[in-house]
Amino acid sequence: MIPSVKHFAANNEEFERHRIDAHVDERTLHEIYLPAFKAAVEEGGAWTVMSAYNRLNGTYCAGECALLNDILKKEIGFKGFVISDWGSTYSTRRL
Repeated sequence: MIPSVKHFAANNEEFERHRIDAHVDERTLHEIYLPAFKAAVEEGGAWTVMSAYNRLNGTYCAGECALLNDILKKEIGFKGFVISDWGSTYSTRRL
């Protein structure tokens, strides 16, 4: 069994979470939303991260190249698997 760290990132709402668009500036994203994920990867050795249902600054988190590749994989150093939650993918385009 491999636990999954979720929901990456800026997931603040349960009601209408498929329709929420969290508008978050870079500083807030890096100071408030990302530290727990960074700690889970660096200190906890997380193997999986689950993307969020919501949009972040206009793009769904499960399909956000900058969020998943640039921040999670390159900046934070995550080397594991990114998985989606039930019904949280809106495209099959490869990132």
